[in-house]
Amino acid sequence: MKYGVLGTGDVGRAVADKLISLGHDVMMGARSADNPCAVSWAGTRGERAFRGSFADAARFGERIFLCVRGVFATESLRSSGEENFAEKILFDLTNPYLYSAGHISIDPRWSGNTSLGETIQEMLPRTRSVKMLNYVCSALMGAPRKLPEPATGFYCGNDADAKSRSGRIAAGFRLAGHDGSRRHLHGALYGNARRILACRLRRFRAHGMGL
Repeated sequence: MKYGVLGTGDVGRAVADKLISLGHDVMMGARSADNPCAVSWAGTRGERAFRGSFADAARFGERIFLCVRGVFATESLRSSGEENFAEKILFDLTNPYLYSAGHISIDPRWSGNTSLGETIQEMLPRTRSVKMLNYVCSALMGAPRKLPEPATGFYCGNDADAKSRSGRIAAGFRLAGHDGSRRHLHGALYGNARRILACRLRRFRAHGMGL
């Protein structure tokens, strides 16, 4: 299987590395094909690793992982070209977070009744979008057994077949897949809240504080 991975940060590299370890061909996409992080990654991961622009990676992938920072997600998708996502599954790992002075908040564009996941699906009507893995830190995405107990791979979306495939992806990442949306991407709103809660819990525990 060929995968496009949009994003060169910790999440993009973790996902791309895991996919290659599972025997897939992966192209990492960035704003430009000569992005230093993408060049370095592709040059050290063997014959299954490729690099290109966002549009190149979207065109290359039979399935696509969106791993950019959430506040840049819509911009990245526009530059990728809607036609390059047509009839494909998009695994959306983004969170619309703003980071300031050690605090995390949700971008006001997606803090009301509409989630970033729903916006992405509306932008790509011919694409089957599934929100998944957006609550897992990059260090654990390919190695959840580092945790003291089994981990669950939540996902949500509008398309039953795409969600079924997401469950199989989660299994490949050693996570127990679970449909957290029942039927709709509206569950992404709850996913955003769950992720912020998890971050705050880790911060409290790191400082030996209770809730």
